[in-house]
Amino acid sequence: MSPHVPRGSTVLRPFVMVCVVIGLTVAACGTPRPLPSQSLTWVSVPAADGRVRYTGRTYRSATGVVFSHPGVTIRASFWGDALRMKLHDAGLGGEVGTNYFDVSIDGAAPQPLAVHRDQPTYVLATGLAVGPHTVELVKRTESSVGSSELVALEVHGELQEPPARTAPVMEFIGDSITCGYGTEVSGIPQTPFWRAPTFTSAHQNPRRGYAWLTALSLGAEPVLVCYSGRGIYRNLDASTSGLLPALYELAVPDHAVPWDFSQASPDVIVVNAGTNDTFAGHGTTQYLPDEAAFKSAYRAFLQRLRTLHPRAHIICTLGSMTDGHKETEGTDKPSSVHVGHWLTDVVTERQRQGDVRVYRHEMAEQVPELDGVAEDWHPSAATHLKMAEALRRFIEAQLIPLPSPRVRP
Repeated sequence: MSPHVPRGSTVLRPFVMVCVVIGLTVAACGTPRPLPSQSLTWVSVPAADGRVRYTGRTYRSATGVVFSHPGVTIRASFWGDALRMKLHDAGLGGEVGTNYFDVSIDGAAPQPLAVHRDQPTYVLATGLAVGPHTVELVKRTESSVGSSELVALEVHGELQEPPARTAPVMEFIGDSITCGYGTEVSGIPQTPFWRAPTFTSAHQNPRRGYAWLTALSLGAEPVLVCYSGRGIYRNLDASTSGLLPALYELAVPDHAVPWDFSQASPDVIVVNAGTNDTFAGHGTTQYLPDEAAFKSAYRAFLQRLRTLHPRAHIICTLGSMTDGHKETEGTDKPSSVHVGHWLTDVVTERQRQGDVRVYRHEMAEQVPELDGVAEDWHPSAATHLKMAEALRRFIEAQLIPLPSPRVRP
């Protein structure tokens, strides 16, 4: 797929105004100064330059800034008429291994951009009117697709200083549901033998997921720490490596670089985990999840979150592919368990111990016949909207107003 090239007006202006940018909104400008278009030159700005603003987990490498979680956002403001980026991408390509970004220039509707490991440079904007502009890049695909390394932004003009960030931060920890798995497609099951489409990276979009929608509806910045198939004490494939509590310690999953927790803590943390713990074990004697193992792992994770973020509000939820109920089938002595109830027990336990900033939110299960399903039976965009609305109402009832905004570096 060739990259989409956002275009603006081709009318040149006789001067440019130096502006600052809040999100994608042009704010107060300084004194106009002459800027003949003939004087523009290409300037390469390293990815680690302080004028390049990141939201989400990253780490600095010897050659750039590395990231992989969906929703990682890169923002910059510049004056000039064109912009490129230099990127090293680790995706293997194909339908499941191609990384995608959303590119938005000057607040325009985002356009998808496919990136490839053998292509180092991408045009983000060209033919713009000479003047102040903004760029926003959002990684759509998750860590399992591959990590990316921004090397530099190349500006035909000059990069500008970004403003301080003041919006509260909401952090969402979870699995494929939080990643926005398959949200660009939806289908209504027609027969008992109907099959949902399988995963393709082009159809993953966290912007249509409950996490992103909830944060934006509350005026907060979303940060996603999520990975498909991962659980609290066991993963979907019943393995126990790379669990969500372990991934939470890393800047980038599958990279041995710890996350720097000395940075500002999120104001609100939403943990949506336990779905894979529930679903794992098909065809094995471990079909039903283990209560003691789950509670022990969840209890330890909550304690770790509280240690790292003493003042954060922590909301524990589960869904919407399951509420945690699971029972054996085809046996003479059926039995069942309920991971959702176990989660409630652990939260109640912490509350009784005096943690007044931990909450249990019960998420409704999806209704495929009404709202459809995305790839591999994941929540559709319609279901994500319902999830976001319910979570927003819960947060408004429990926490509004959100913690006071504070300046962030």
